[in-house]
Amino acid sequence: MKVSVGGLIANKSVTINSTASLHLTRPKAFLLGTSGEKLKTFFLVNGDNELALDEFSAGTYTLRIEAGNEVIVNQIIIS
Repeated sequence: MKVSVGGLIANKSVTINSTASLHLTRPKAFLLGTSGEKLKTFFLVNGDNELALDEFSAGTYTLRIEAGNEVIVNQIIIS
């Protein structure tokens, strides 16, 4: 899986570009709160995925992306 995350400081959305092998399970992204609780799950497709974040308060969150056995973790700031 190749993933790039644009906009680690986000206002209303963050874009994830995903290229996952077809044999992997469908990639998912999870927005996690400060204590690690899952706030929202996003199902990703190959290509650009714009994740709407306008329902969340300003603050620091964790974006966890999973595809098969691969995991990518990024901190994002919603302003």
